[in-house]
Amino acid sequence: MKKHRKSFCIISALCLSIVFLSQCISKTRSFNDLRGKAFAGAASCRQCHQAIYDSTVLSAHFNATAPASKETIHGNFNAGQNTFVYNDSTKLVMEDRDSGLFQVLYVNGREKEAHRFDITFGLRNAQTWLYWQDDKTYELPVSYYTSVHDWATSPGFSATDPNFKRFIGKDCFECHSSNMTSELNASTAGITEVLVKSSLVYGIDCERCHGPAASHVNYHLANPKVKTAKYIVPGSSLSQQQKLDMCAVCHSGNDKVKLESRFRFRPGDTLTNFLMDRQDQAGTNGFDVHGNQYKLMSESKCFLASKKMTCSTCHDPHKDATDGVAFYSQKCMACHSAAGHNFCPMAASLGPAIKNNCIDCHMPRKSSEAISFKLAGNPQTSSYLLRTHRIAIYLAGERKKSKGQ
Repeated sequence: MKKHRKSFCIISALCLSIVFLSQCISKTRSFNDLRGKAFAGAASCRQCHQAIYDSTVLSAHFNATAPASKETIHGNFNAGQNTFVYNDSTKLVMEDRDSGLFQVLYVNGREKEAHRFDITFGLRNAQTWLYWQDDKTYELPVSYYTSVHDWATSPGFSATDPNFKRFIGKDCFECHSSNMTSELNASTAGITEVLVKSSLVYGIDCERCHGPAASHVNYHLANPKVKTAKYIVPGSSLSQQQKLDMCAVCHSGNDKVKLESRFRFRPGDTLTNFLMDRQDQAGTNGFDVHGNQYKLMSESKCFLASKKMTCSTCHDPHKDATDGVAFYSQKCMACHSAAGHNFCPMAASLGPAIKNNCIDCHMPRKSSEAISFKLAGNPQTSSYLLRTHRIAIYLAGERKKSKGQ
């Protein structure tokens, strides 16, 4: 009888252990992210951070790249609004075909070549597209610009000679996506870079800025009552420079010596271990308004006088900067006041209106030297205007009149 009782106890203990373990296992998940087992994928964040996630997926960061489709392409494919004319005999037509969306080149009325819109780059100010050819991506010659609501030449492309052979390598994906793997292939033609198509993770997702999250997600699924973030680096724990480096990894220009892939950057890492200024790096006048917001801001008196100012002082990284100049002017007022003796000297003449718009005077829109474009049939080069992040006093002639952000 004692033997039976002992056996019963052992079996019961085993059963309880199995039940307990199964409950623990059920509270964890295995993830199938292209970057590896350490990554959970952005969608896993929503179960605990729904409001932040739902805002982020609408942002320009999250949509910095996307599969090209009617939903992600702003340009018009309707007849009469879908053509870029190079000359009397040559034109490019944006066509919606049964097999996809294409840029189609016609010479003397005959189709010469057609390439699919495969990858959308950009969301708000402008969009350009890549097409896949085997294991390489190439930029399409015509882009879309929100400022003119029209098709125009892609940056650096000719308005008289269509070109489909501009190769786009991994470097461009490093600031417009969350993963892209490349390989170097040697052949009689030399060494060429090829991309691993299946490795692409579109857009700047949660883990691109917060780091790999599989352990974090699994821990909090198993311990829902624990509110202190585990196995992830909270932004609040970072120093001022570490916070700045998180943004500067993609917002400090693309003209540096690359020491390490930006994809390997993690919260708390040091930017200078990844990117290094060239010896002939230009001064302030060489910092372009496109992609070099960090360097411009770092030369502002506001920034130099502050020990706390970072990008997130003014920007919510989980949504776009679409609140208008009045909203951002209030950010200025948080530090600048008459009582603090650092208020705008024009306040007396401008009156109450100054509270609604510091931005157009001290952060005007300026032309990018890196990006410009031409409209069909117009010999003039159109400027690509972006708001400078060098906060300063600008003469009236230096400002570009514009509305909104």
